[in-house]
Amino acid sequence: MAEEVTYADLKFKTKKQEANGKASPLVSHHWRLVAGSLGILCLALLGVSGALSFKVLQAHQVARRQNENLTQQREMVENLLTTLNVLQDQNLNLSETLQQLSNNGGHRCNPCPERWLQRGESCYFFSNKWNSWEGSKVQCAALDSRLLKIESKEELAFMLESAQVYNIFWIGLFRSRAGGPWLWEDNSTFSSDLFKIPEDGSSNYPICVSIQGGNLIASDCLGYRYCICEKVAARTNPDHN
Repeated sequence: MAEEVTYADLKFKTKKQEANGKASPLVSHHWRLVAGSLGILCLALLGVSGALSFKVLQAHQVARRQNENLTQQREMVENLLTTLNVLQDQNLNLSETLQQLSNNGGHRCNPCPERWLQRGESCYFFSNKWNSWEGSKVQCAALDSRLLKIESKEELAFMLESAQVYNIFWIGLFRSRAGGPWLWEDNSTFSSDLFKIPEDGSSNYPICVSIQGGNLIASDCLGYRYCICEKVAARTNPDHN
């Protein structure tokens, strides 16, 4: 009797083990899927992490290069500002030196004042202020000069070349009435050998001469023009101490 029970027990255990043996492959397959998924997820995370690390490294390198460029640019600007300050100081010193030289012993460094044009022993000023002929005389006198007096054909050619084409300038030549003599501002007689004055066909009003481009024009002295002033160039003495 005892042997039958033992056999039955063995038979039951064998069937149970067989049943357990049949379920084991499903469970194992399930865990393999989970493990595989986790592995893939880990690999994906590692890839994303690597990509992010690469991007961060790139951004860091770009920021470092930009900082280096900004530093170089700052240094360049500072160097330029330093050079500018040095040049300004040198320019100031040079201006002071020139001023001292120009005032030294009453001698001028330049024969003509600023904005005056020199030719030979004369200085010429082309005014940019409109005025009548009489008003132009006053303007030139205020500049310690007189209206232009042309005394040679070479001077005439120089004036015609220097006068701006689209501007018109009074010179110091006039006559007080029609048919009267042409005189310069200092009342010296005009020489017709220098140039011909176009007939104005006017009445007894004063007539004055002006230059426009390459032409000489005679017209009413009350008209408004620019003017050309003239004075003797100052003597210079470069050896003066």
